[in-house]
Amino acid sequence: MLSEGTGYQSTQKIGSEEIGYYDRGQGSPMVLLHGMFGDFLDWEPVLEPLAASHRVIAVDLPGFGRSSKPRGEYSAEFFVSALHEFFEQLKLSEFILAGNSFGGQLAILYALRHPDSVSKLVLVNSGGFRRYTSEEMAVLEPRFNEAALAALTPEINALLFSGVFTKTSETSMRYLEKQNNKLRRADYPAYAYAVSRSIRLSLSSYLVDRLPELRCPTLLVWGGQDQVLPLSQAELALTHLRSGELKTIPGCGHAPQLECPAGFLRSIRAFLSSPLSSSRS
Repeated sequence: MLSEGTGYQSTQKIGSEEIGYYDRGQGSPMVLLHGMFGDFLDWEPVLEPLAASHRVIAVDLPGFGRSSKPRGEYSAEFFVSALHEFFEQLKLSEFILAGNSFGGQLAILYALRHPDSVSKLVLVNSGGFRRYTSEEMAVLEPRFNEAALAALTPEINALLFSGVFTKTSETSMRYLEKQNNKLRRADYPAYAYAVSRSIRLSLSSYLVDRLPELRCPTLLVWGGQDQVLPLSQAELALTHLRSGELKTIPGCGHAPQLECPAGFLRSIRAFLSSPLSSSRS
């Protein structure tokens, strides 16, 4: 079992900042991007199984985990540029890119900007498939601004993260414990700033209209009982993909790789091993 602060092969310097990451296995590279409030451990149960057939790089996004948390604008350009420089330093020229929730949005944005780098795309309960109205934004942004996040408590966390899983389990309790442990970290104020800016980006990034631009085969993997981003959003996204398929995991919530790892692995195995289609040309 991995724990925060372990499992990293290294940190990589990107300009004046650092990216923390897990890097294991051999074979075709597969990069994993976590969701909001997350880190590389959001993929913990599937890291070793995937590393049996792939070189697995699970990233702590800038502002999250053990990566640097600069006080700047967490824009799409910021994330895509930082990830691209990171991948170049690891000499990753072509790879499978997977993202959960906010990580799915960033995976789409990266694949749109660097289509030759992404051989296949795996979007796990991805954000970006709902357009928020100005009225909804006016309600949501104050709830997740820097001050509100800096003031989180274990009691608020219990409510905030209650919709991630379908039921209370050892996995959900460990996840909540990890979130509560962050409250005591010295870098928590910087983290609260980074998350508040990242949430603003997530809410404003509607990507359905850009999905037809994706050249790579794309797999949507969705927990069928996701209370955060319902299955209907995946069904909408599927209709806009040039080369897409949808795998639903029944009885699973917003983070199937954590809650239902066996089902998650079954859902992606055939896609990962299938030859590339002509849709990339």
